[in-house]
Amino acid sequence: MMSTVFSAVVVSIGYTLLGWDFAALLEANRHMVKEFELDTGPSIEGITVAVSAFGAIVTTIFSGSLLDWLGRRAILVHSSLLLLLGGFLMLWSPNIYILLLARLIVGSGSGLVFTCVPIYISETSPPSMRGLLGTMPQFMFFVGTIFSYCLIFWLTLMSSPKWRIMIGAIFAPSIVYLALLVYYLPESPRWLVSEGKISEARVCLQWLRGKKHDISGTIVEGVDFISDTAIGTVQGQSLSGLTSSQIWPQNTFYWHLSDPLVDLLGSIHETMSETITGSRRNSFFPVFNSFYFPEHEHRDDNSDQQTREVYSAGEANNGDGLRTSLLSQTANVEVNDTNTSFTSEGSSSYLRRHGTQEFMASLHDHDIEEEDEETSGMVLPHQPAYRYMENTRRHPSRYRILRLSETADMKSKWRVLLQPGTRHALCYGILIQALQQSAGISVLLRYTPEILKQVGVVSLFSDIGLSPHSTSILISALNALLMLPCITAAMLLMDVCGRRALILATTPILILSLSVMSLSTLLDTGSLEFAILFHLALTICFCSYVVGLGPIPNILCSEIFPTQARATCMSFCSLSFWFGGLLSSYCFPVMLSTIGLGGACGIYALVCCIPLFLVYYRIPETRSLNLELIADIFKLSRQPPYVQ
Repeated sequence: MMSTVFSAVVVSIGYTLLGWDFAALLEANRHMVKEFELDTGPSIEGITVAVSAFGAIVTTIFSGSLLDWLGRRAILVHSSLLLLLGGFLMLWSPNIYILLLARLIVGSGSGLVFTCVPIYISETSPPSMRGLLGTMPQFMFFVGTIFSYCLIFWLTLMSSPKWRIMIGAIFAPSIVYLALLVYYLPESPRWLVSEGKISEARVCLQWLRGKKHDISGTIVEGVDFISDTAIGTVQGQSLSGLTSSQIWPQNTFYWHLSDPLVDLLGSIHETMSETITGSRRNSFFPVFNSFYFPEHEHRDDNSDQQTREVYSAGEANNGDGLRTSLLSQTANVEVNDTNTSFTSEGSSSYLRRHGTQEFMASLHDHDIEEEDEETSGMVLPHQPAYRYMENTRRHPSRYRILRLSETADMKSKWRVLLQPGTRHALCYGILIQALQQSAGISVLLRYTPEILKQVGVVSLFSDIGLSPHSTSILISALNALLMLPCITAAMLLMDVCGRRALILATTPILILSLSVMSLSTLLDTGSLEFAILFHLALTICFCSYVVGLGPIPNILCSEIFPTQARATCMSFCSLSFWFGGLLSSYCFPVMLSTIGLGGACGIYALVCCIPLFLVYYRIPETRSLNLELIADIFKLSRQPPYVQ
């Protein structure tokens, strides 16, 4: 998996550039005001932020269609070109107009990076590592922030700091970023499959997983997505029949607010933990192991040989890669219980009694989409594997040829986007991204040097011979450096504890630290103790943020949508992020001038309570789940009850 990890690192370099620009812009604004004589004009800070945000919003609007049209890799290459061009123009910028053009270009590149990087990582990562690699952009963001603060600190020691170097220095790493993307990065196998380019998808997936891994059948036939045993264990059950009334009594407060998916997926993970503790391979629920290659695979050798022969024949007959021959394998299963159904005991009790295999078997009887069955199969991202496998058993002659080019149909993409399950997931994605920005932590990160000077923290280091401003930059760099171990811990825990657990554990700490910051500022008497308390609370606030509410919204948004509509849905979520960030950037100075820093921190503490309740009641756990399964369960949860 080293190639997969390195690919995630490569695409995350884009976030390093975003972190660099994030930290450098505010300091550069302080110096460009004098050079361009804007003291009496509009705020240069507001102008540069607005222009960058405008560029990001415009490109984000079209990013979904561009990602589906050109592919993930091509958009990443274009984003690196935009950042490279913007960095060069900022290094030059002879006047304010060239500078604003450069900021517009950099903002456009930032919008593409923010949308595309999480999608690429989620589509190329195995489920067992998706949380770890999905946190990589957050880690690289603070790496860029640290390097930016170090450069700014060195420049502030000079008599006349070179502000063009502060913001234009992203020109150099952008060259490295572009070179790695062009000469190293493969395309997303899932996007290639959706375009019907099966042969290319196999090559990219083999490169990502390594030469020693056998990928035969992984893309086309769906090996390790659904096991034969899991398909036929139980007949005649429906997930849509599982409602929140079957999980909790209807007279409870939780029943009125909770989403049944939270309890359903929670019980799945609970069952997995009870049955496969200590096992790398989820043999009990093999659908979780999509794009994951175990070291020991128990499969029939004759079946594997037949599958490989079919793949070879398909490639020989289809040089254009737009269609492939599929020979369905008859599932050798035994139907053990044909009339079992969900009871009022709830999903957790049901799964404890019958096991997750029966739950998985119940999915195949539910008709998710009213579509032509000739396009069914796991190779189609919008079709469930269990339906394909069952249909091939019933009508084996009808599934010899699969027209993969039909997956690129724009009408089909918008049909998936308008499905209740996809809309349901989209609402959650937009909400959690907007709430992340409304919490105000990103604004506090941007204004850290100014905040430290205001509360008097820099006076603690007055004896080292630095100016108060340089000292605030140095402390900000140390704060950012302290976050790297916290993000590393989040990377290690993301696939162990899960997304929900980390947010539910860290957000109360975030709320408490913001409350302490608010009280310490409101009760400040100018004493050294209050300054130390504020700085300690600020550090804890940042550390808890980068473990939970910082990286997890992006991870969730890249996981809960079907492949066919993932890019479009992710662009909507990114739009809410940029609008929320723009609103926070303009509200924070207003709050500072009216209610002060203490009042602003108090408001942010109250706002952080909203994502805490949203995640607790509405957001399900997605760790270790295959992307297609997550999308299918969201669809099933919004389907009308199935009647046999």
